[in-house]
Amino acid sequence: MNQSNKTTRWERWVAVGLMSACAVSLQACGDVDGSNTGGVDETSPSTEVAEACSSCGTITAITPVKVDGETTGAGAVAGAIIGGVVGHQFGSGSGNDAATAAGAVGGAVAGNEVEKRRNSSMVYQVTIDMESGGDRTVSLASATGFSVGDEVQVSGDRLVHI
Repeated sequence: MNQSNKTTRWERWVAVGLMSACAVSLQACGDVDGSNTGGVDETSPSTEVAEACSSCGTITAITPVKVDGETTGAGAVAGAIIGGVVGHQFGSGSGNDAATAAGAVGGAVAGNEVEKRRNSSMVYQVTIDMESGGDRTVSLASATGFSVGDEVQVSGDRLVHI
């Protein structure tokens, strides 16, 4: 076998290999004869209508809302004790008793308010204009990463960007 014949045979194998690789690549994209059109019937107009995502929408408002904290009564008791001690320092006789009582009541009210403020928190009411119609409001502990105009999907009490 001469050198020219070996080269020709090698070239044929390379050509067959390249044609096989092209055929496999085309098959991965679709039928080589063009009969696979990706599931779309080209002879008639598409009747497929995109369905609205029932849990998707656009943020229309983000409103911070302060939520009063829960009270356990501990603030009122502590305030009453401190107010009673301070009130007892004023007056003498029945005036002293009245000042002690007034101090205890005032301290209880003040202590309860201090506890309520200490336990308060900020939540964000996010209003969403739903694609399926209407509005929906979701309360979030933090609105970081969300802005008016963002498209989101509501998942329970959470929002996910889409």
